[in-house]
Amino acid sequence: MNNFSSVPILNLDQYTQLKVYTVSLTIMKTVLVLGSSGVVGASLCSRLRSQNYTVIEWDIRNTFKHDLTNPVNNPLLRDAVDKSDFVFFLAYDVGGSKYLKYITHDFINRNVMMMMNTFDVIGDKPCIFMSSQMQNMPNTYGLLKQLGEHYMRSMNGISIRLWNVYGPEIVGEKSHVITDFVQQYRDTGKIQMLTDGTEKRQFLHTHDCANALQVILENFDELSRKRKIIDVTNFEWTEIKEIARIIAGTRNIIPTERKDNTQTVHNEPNDFILQYWKPTIDLKTGIQLITDELGKRY
Repeated sequence: MNNFSSVPILNLDQYTQLKVYTVSLTIMKTVLVLGSSGVVGASLCSRLRSQNYTVIEWDIRNTFKHDLTNPVNNPLLRDAVDKSDFVFFLAYDVGGSKYLKYITHDFINRNVMMMMNTFDVIGDKPCIFMSSQMQNMPNTYGLLKQLGEHYMRSMNGISIRLWNVYGPEIVGEKSHVITDFVQQYRDTGKIQMLTDGTEKRQFLHTHDCANALQVILENFDELSRKRKIIDVTNFEWTEIKEIARIIAGTRNIIPTERKDNTQTVHNEPNDFILQYWKPTIDLKTGIQLITDELGKRY
């Protein structure tokens, strides 16, 4: 862990087209977060700022100049990478299972171009690539994440396999199952499921995820010598219908007969990370946090 002491506040650098938060550090640590407005990225930026890191946010939601699929933006990205000590590559065209059900040619192109451009610019800068526990599954999304892990093996980085991270997000085509269930129940008083709900998943609240990523950042040299891939999850299996029951109770759930076919391989996470970090938010508490957040928004 870094030890920080109070020193005068640093002057803000005028990073062109970048949203920058500058704070005082005994040892300057500037972190570039690609995908800073996503479920994981927003929590990570907040966490790092609270721990006195300088955070450079990069997200296409801020400006089209942050579009990682367009090589025209590479010089601006290179400038951000050069000014950073570390890079988190969280950006991806991704969503919940309902979004990943319909993969298009454009979806493949965007993610491939994003990786090609970004990994080329990152070069040998220390970095973390956000992979998925679906990386070995016979579907397009899993194959793309596996490709990203192969990039990482040839670079100065670690791939982090996430297992269903949930947190505050906009309800829509890319939102995930817990957010969708909570919003459905708020709107209709019931939950119409897309499957029979017997599929099991592991869930991790985005605040716990952000804390884990900070720990990996601060122990990067040691961890990168031991592992090129690290699983980050809560290490507990939960049926999807149990998520619905926590939110709506047994009588307000409408399952279908359809079986889930998005995750066809059963993976067990490696618990190596538990030597350095442990999750603190249980599932019921996390769901209540989502419910409270959506209550403020809608």
